[in-house]
Amino acid sequence: MASETQLLTRLGNQEDSFVERKPEGANRRELRRELVAFANSVPHDREAVLFIGVDDNGVVKGVGNADKLQKTLREIAERDCYPPIRYAVDVLSTSDGAVVAVTIPPSKARPHFAGPAFVRVGSETNIASEDLFNELIASRNTKAGAILRYKGKMVTVIARKVLGSTKLQRDPMYRASHECRVESCDAHTVTLLDGSKLLSEPLEKVTIRHDLERERMMLEIVE
Repeated sequence: MASETQLLTRLGNQEDSFVERKPEGANRRELRRELVAFANSVPHDREAVLFIGVDDNGVVKGVGNADKLQKTLREIAERDCYPPIRYAVDVLSTSDGAVVAVTIPPSKARPHFAGPAFVRVGSETNIASEDLFNELIASRNTKAGAILRYKGKMVTVIARKVLGSTKLQRDPMYRASHECRVESCDAHTVTLLDGSKLLSEPLEKVTIRHDLERERMMLEIVE
């Protein structure tokens, strides 16, 4: 994270893609929007900073209650944003008053949304768990989405390698047939239950076919 000296330098710079200024009176909706936008946009080698207590022209107005503002930011980042957004807060002392600097690092959990995703569970509406949220995102992927439609169901798996193993398969004629239950699938990995063994395979190694004999999905997995 940036040092206080670096933050003070950025405070005096012009607004750009990774610097935003807001007055103390900015409402929760405005702050949430900026946090989500930065978390979804900042590249892996940069950090974004939201300065609170500064007007659009860069004039420091200060904040009256930095502690209360930090509590509000924590509530927004952890409760109002989904998945929660990582950040760091520094209170900068200037001759014109205190400025709250919110540093947002690159996020591995993107995309973030300004609120949770909701799903139906039986007769109730619940907030989606992190795993289910990732499945909702993965469902946009044609292959992952097709596999997720079989979640909890049995599929035929034709493996051209030892299922679940990362070792090289030396026999080019190797072929094994399995009956597995689809446990989960995201944009990168499909997880299968083979008997009592929980196995995962890279999605890029999986080809979807149709088992005509059993009238169900068939997954062919290559090395």
